Amino acid sequence: MFYLNNKSSLCFILFITPLILSSQEGENLFNEAKCMACHNSQDFKKRKEKVNNFKRLQKSVASCAFGNNVGWFDEDMHEVSKYLNKRYYHFKKVPLQRD
Repeated sequence: MFYLNNKSSLCFILFITPLILSSQEGENLFNEAKCMACHNSQDFKKRKEKVNNFKRLQKSVASCAFGNNVGWFDEDMHEVSKYLNKRYYHFKKVPLQRD
């Protein structure tokens, strides 16, 4: 059986907590903006030809955000992009912060 000492446990918790919260934050922003009022899950699957990397996904999210005046900051759009990537797109290269 594998046990972590207190120091290892604390390091693990400090490392993993922002990753979990970040994903949840993007989903919350997406839901609060009622994005699915205009989109459905098929829209994201169909767009994979046009949105073929994370940078294009960010541009697409920014376009929707500005077009619908949701009032997101750059960091918010990045979190929503990460959420959509995790849920639909699965790009491997995802920057930790917005460029």
